[in-house]
Amino acid sequence: MAHDPLVPSFEIGGVPVSATDMAGLIAALDRRLSAGPAQPGTFVVFRDAHGVVRAQTDATLRAAHHEALLVCADGRPLSWIGRWRGLASMQQVPGIESVEAVCRAGAALGWRHYFLGGADGVADLLATTMRARVPGLAVAGVETPPFRPLDAAESEAMRARIRASGAQIVWIGLGTPKQELFMAAHAPHLPGTVAMGVGAAFDVATGRIPRAPKLLQVAGLEWAYRLGREPRRLWRRYLDTIPRFLLIAARDALNARKAPRPAGSGASGRTGSSAA
Repeated sequence: MAHDPLVPSFEIGGVPVSATDMAGLIAALDRRLSAGPAQPGTFVVFRDAHGVVRAQTDATLRAAHHEALLVCADGRPLSWIGRWRGLASMQQVPGIESVEAVCRAGAALGWRHYFLGGADGVADLLATTMRARVPGLAVAGVETPPFRPLDAAESEAMRARIRASGAQIVWIGLGTPKQELFMAAHAPHLPGTVAMGVGAAFDVATGRIPRAPKLLQVAGLEWAYRLGREPRRLWRRYLDTIPRFLLIAARDALNARKAPRPAGSGASGRTGSSAA
């Protein structure tokens, strides 16, 4: 498994971020799936500031990002940083929006979708919701894994169900960092598939929780909306995440200014790398 070679990227805090947009994500999925079912399974991460900060102290999580096909900028600040680094194709690619966008794009191509995650019944509700929004959507299966870690037998049984379903896109809604580690562990055993770690999209797409108003999304303040809705659960996270992320971004910006720009950095390959 490796980053799509046709998509440029940069690193922040040792975490790669793909310089792409929603159309670029869909094109990368099409390239991968068109290569056939014998291709090794891979996965896509949708990254925000919180995930970057978590990766600083979790080497396994950080390594999972480097194994991904793409690491999309789920948070708007990451897209701003990429554009500041000179990657003009960089756009925010929210995991929440990717579910319907990818389902629509793949409907004519017959992509088969498997929905795995969420609370009891949510994966089934998401599949039903997407079928209603996307006529002809091919749903290969739905599954709600237990909250606890799977043992070896349970893991193999789950992989066997996904393989037998003929799924190509496997939607994972387990939250960070669980879903990234889950995908890194299971994708190699699921040839011909691309797993998509979309977390809260399971709840947002089914209307169980609302998304921030568009104005806050554009301003990069979705985190503030979530904090306002769940202050007791989230205030400690944001009190820790925001200053640490700003320090990481400032350090990397300083290093990027000092380092010579690699040849061809605006077209392909990873750029602006820094130590974790």
